[in-house]
Amino acid sequence: MKSIIPGDNEYCYLCKNLGFKNRGYEVHHMIFGTGKRKLADEDGLTVHLCSLHHRMLHDRGDYKRDLQEKAQETWMKHYNGTKEDFIRRYGISYL
Repeated sequence: MKSIIPGDNEYCYLCKNLGFKNRGYEVHHMIFGTGKRKLADEDGLTVHLCSLHHRMLHDRGDYKRDLQEKAQETWMKHYNGTKEDFIRRYGISYL
């Protein structure tokens, strides 16, 4: 599914670096972990990140919580769901 996150495009979601396309980008699943990555794919909870930001996120946890909160807020608005609906789907709330 295409991302439902506003502002996601072919540039890095975090730095908006226009030149990173020459270095490539990676799709980041904003919600991840056991079984959650597939759900994030199904629900469109992905953003493009340059390899530097993707590495920072997974290696050090930078931006992780901010992106998880944004994912939940966007999911609730897009699917007209509640916090409880999100918890039923993902087993956790980030808000």
